[in-house]
Amino acid sequence: MKAPRPAKARSTAARAFQPLKAGRKSDQVFEQISAFIRAGRFPPGSRLPPERELTAMLNTSRQTVREAIYRAELIGLIETRHGAGSFVVSRNARPIEDNSLIDLIRTEVGRIGEFFELRRVLEGWCAQHAAKVGKRADFAALKARLDVMRKLEVTDPAWEENDIEFHRALAAATGNPLAVQMMEILRETFSAFYRLKQFIPKREEHGLIWQHHRDVYDALRARAPERARAAIIAHMDFVEERLAESVDSLVDPKR
Repeated sequence: MKAPRPAKARSTAARAFQPLKAGRKSDQVFEQISAFIRAGRFPPGSRLPPERELTAMLNTSRQTVREAIYRAELIGLIETRHGAGSFVVSRNARPIEDNSLIDLIRTEVGRIGEFFELRRVLEGWCAQHAAKVGKRADFAALKARLDVMRKLEVTDPAWEENDIEFHRALAAATGNPLAVQMMEILRETFSAFYRLKQFIPKREEHGLIWQHHRDVYDALRARAPERARAAIIAHMDFVEERLAESVDSLVDPKR
């Protein structure tokens, strides 16, 4: 792999970024990054400008930049190295068929509905039952995850970890070991779909996803079984709709 280019060369390339227009900004950032990579402005082995610099140059949010970088990484243009930055690994995107995640989604797209149908049944029951029998310690475990999630972006790897633990804690609050086991099996079987949450585009919707979890917690604390069940199902409905939109855009980027 080639050595990273000098800082001066990187800064010259960075100045070529254009101001963002109205519309979905993460798409515009992704298009600029991928176009520069294809044109050789950022050749293989070079490092992209740091996230904070891209945020300042494009006058946008870190969330927008992260979404664009994640998308470029997903199709094989860049590689993100923890603590070092994002490095260009290829001028050409991998064919969509060669990407394991996209391939899974394309072949399993019809099963997204089945996945959420199962989750509605399982987690709807869990929320309803936990509101009846959950203990103070169970609710404290949910609240701990909720507090951490409030400080995170959906694109942060720590979000997925805490999100999964929130739902696992919900199952545990039922006092039924089988519910916990079923939740774990479901999570492992459909783990690829969890990553797609990062494509939910609007920042206000990230906050709404957190609020959905808060609504479940509040219903549990209030010992309101039907309200808890309705809250978790409303969350499933919302995420399923947004994931379906994400799948459409990944399978057919021109849409």
